[in-house]
Amino acid sequence: MILMARIGTRNRLFNRYNVYLTTAIISLIFVSLASINAAGISSAQVDNVTSRATLGSLSNTTTISTYSSSVYLIPSTSVQLKEFSTNYTISGTISSVNNSKDLITSTIINDFDKNPNIGYIVNNSNIGRISHTAPPPATHPNLPNPFVSEDLINQKITNEIQGAIVAAAASPTSSTKQNVEIKCTFGTILAKYKCS
Repeated sequence: MILMARIGTRNRLFNRYNVYLTTAIISLIFVSLASINAAGISSAQVDNVTSRATLGSLSNTTTISTYSSSVYLIPSTSVQLKEFSTNYTISGTISSVNNSKDLITSTIINDFDKNPNIGYIVNNSNIGRISHTAPPPATHPNLPNPFVSEDLINQKITNEIQGAIVAAAASPTSSTKQNVEIKCTFGTILAKYKCS
């Protein structure tokens, strides 16, 4: 009888332990998912550098992939951004890409605006390396600011993306159901922004 009571107590404790363990695991999953969503990470992202977004229905999808890289120099006690580049690849049928061009453009602009190096973009390559030890020289009235505004960057991105989409849609050798791949490169020098 005592043995049966001990086994019964042990089974109740074991079952209670399983319930607590299951509750803890489920809570961790919900907290992890909430943290991921709060951090702005979508379930479509693959890792920190490469991500993929899909626009449209499954039968008529447009896909945007991105890859980013940065090169920093450390000559002594400061860090200098030598260059950075973010490459976007837009894939889909010509009709789906053309129909989604505003959504594609806003998605890429929203993603690029989150780039930590966006404040260090220059208009042309006449500017040397950019130091991360001092902010852009906006407080010196005699020195021109070598960095371009976010509005100018976004306008250039818009022009490049939409121009490439219009060119793909207007191509005399393509049908609207034909797949197209548009590659865009945006980085340190605004004048070199290109989609083709």
